[in-house]
Amino acid sequence: MDVERIKFERTGGVTNMRFAADLEPDDLSEEQVRTLSDLLDELDFAELPERLLGKSPMPDQFTYTITVEADDWTHTVITGDSSAGEKMQELVELLYRAARKKMRKQ
Repeated sequence: MDVERIKFERTGGVTNMRFAADLEPDDLSEEQVRTLSDLLDELDFAELPERLLGKSPMPDQFTYTITVEADDWTHTVITGDSSAGEKMQELVELLYRAARKKMRKQ
């Protein structure tokens, strides 16, 4: 999968802070790009429903909005701490770390 750009946003938490970043493959190491591609494939990201949220919201949880732009498709998924499965949590952690690193460099 050839990802061109990922928009990552985290909102919520105790202070309801918003954190957002646009990431491109050049912002990631080769290992991170491979891991990202593997996770997106394993999740079949383009086929996931737009909302992966639990039935009852949890107070102070983070909500993540992930938009992946690839060669021939764009898809957005919104998920939360309590509703993200193991692979989705791995994706969120990878994107959050990469986004923080990019923001520190600016």
